[in-house]
Amino acid sequence: MNESVNISTELWKEILQDKEISTEPVIQILSFLFNSDGYSASGGEVAFALNYKHHAPLNRIIPDFSKRILKKYPFIDPPHRGNGTIRYWHVPFLGTDSEDGFVWILRPELAEALPQVFQNISKDKKLTVLQEIEKLKHSYETLQETTREAVIQSRIGQGQFRTSLIGYWQGCSVSGCSQFEILKASHIKPWRYSTNEERLDVFNGLLLLPNLDTCFDSGLISFEDDGKIMISNKLSEATVLQLGIDPNLKLSQVEEKHKGYLRFHRENIFRP
Repeated sequence: MNESVNISTELWKEILQDKEISTEPVIQILSFLFNSDGYSASGGEVAFALNYKHHAPLNRIIPDFSKRILKKYPFIDPPHRGNGTIRYWHVPFLGTDSEDGFVWILRPELAEALPQVFQNISKDKKLTVLQEIEKLKHSYETLQETTREAVIQSRIGQGQFRTSLIGYWQGCSVSGCSQFEILKASHIKPWRYSTNEERLDVFNGLLLLPNLDTCFDSGLISFEDDGKIMISNKLSEATVLQLGIDPNLKLSQVEEKHKGYLRFHRENIFRP
């Protein structure tokens, strides 16, 4: 899925400086990804962080960005699908299409070009650009093949992680609903903050109904160590009622190994 594209760091710098190609919304998206761990985030995470009501606008912004690039630089050979159509997402990004959305990862050459064009973009980075790019290139290479495959599959919500959560919870972690096809596998400590081991740890996961999953991932609900739900003040009473979120809801079980992950969510993701 992650075919190369013949855009060098120097060409990306030229593209980024062309305001007719790299519009302000595009730069905001690229900047957010640059400052995300591993230069990676889902479309939903980007939309939420940039205050879009839905990820749909991103579905226009990025393909249009790529189309402008290809129009001005016709020598660029973009990645194609099996049917011959262009994968516009894959011009600026590595990543994977999945049922849960698109996981975006900045191409290393683009990640290297961004701070050279926008000098303030790297002020919050703990590693230099080149160090982080090297980390990106080799992040999975140190894993054993079976572990690497499990991590990749868990990232797109299809593999070992979801299967493990279904086996552990036997239904929604809160309601007990066992209509598994509608339940969402959610990391308690988000993927971008977790080690590879934590990303596969069954105790770092909840199986939730879609309304609870969205609120949990957005920090609008969380859970105490005894499993009792916490509801953010940013959710209006009317919305709480519409979503069917009862303040007496709680996780069906909490083991000691859950508590560190729950504490991380309360302290870093939950918005009181």
